[in-house]
Amino acid sequence: MNEDQELTRLEKEWKTRFDRYTSPEPTREQSFQLLARIREREVTELIDPRSQLEAIQADQSTSSKVVNLFLSQWNMQGTRSWLLSGIVMLLLTVIIHVSVDNEMTGLLVWMKWMSLLMVVVMWYAFRSRNKGNDIIEMLSYYPLLHQMFARFVIIITFQVAIALPLSFFILGQESSVLNVLAAFAPLFFFGVVGFISAIWFGSRGGIMIALFIWFSQFLLDQGRAFSLFQLPEHEQWVGMSLGLFGLSYLMLSSLLFKKGLKRDVA
Repeated sequence: MNEDQELTRLEKEWKTRFDRYTSPEPTREQSFQLLARIREREVTELIDPRSQLEAIQADQSTSSKVVNLFLSQWNMQGTRSWLLSGIVMLLLTVIIHVSVDNEMTGLLVWMKWMSLLMVVVMWYAFRSRNKGNDIIEMLSYYPLLHQMFARFVIIITFQVAIALPLSFFILGQESSVLNVLAAFAPLFFFGVVGFISAIWFGSRGGIMIALFIWFSQFLLDQGRAFSLFQLPEHEQWVGMSLGLFGLSYLMLSSLLFKKGLKRDVA
């Protein structure tokens, strides 16, 4: 068999195979159905995932939105940071308890150092960790100001929840409602100072302002009228405590003017 005959044989063999696998021409209706399916797929793929998320969250109840907001802020800080804060508070309490003989003196010292810890925790929580985290917060479904306020509430609640049993440990037999209230007045006040300063002046400027206020008060002993760290036995304690809570309320009210919050806490 020569070369021409071999080529002819192969041509016939492959021609039958090609004919066998030739598909019929699609009908007009099939072509329109294919185009319709392609259009539907393109529309589905072009839907913005954020729009879908907002639509889902818009259908949630107000309580569910609030719970999800607080859960997101709790998870953002991480369990390690919360545990570290609690350990530091416990260590400070134990050190003060064993170092001071008088319960009321120990309470005064405890108030000062717990207030400083509150300032540091506020700075740590509102610092700008990285650009990626900032972008996530800016693009979140929840407004940035709402995220910051929820984080502030979590910190205050967490710190107070830990500090409450620790204050009884410091006071011992001197435990009373007034003494406990005296312990939490400056703690809450410096928490608000750290939070509001970070919101308006950024985390760096905020920590400097809060530390300046704390150190200026730390240098004033209990006997002076303008000291924020006062015990119930002091004659001006009631007025100072009411002033601390009132000033804290006014500072928190300033958030109403912070509508266009940018990423200031940096």
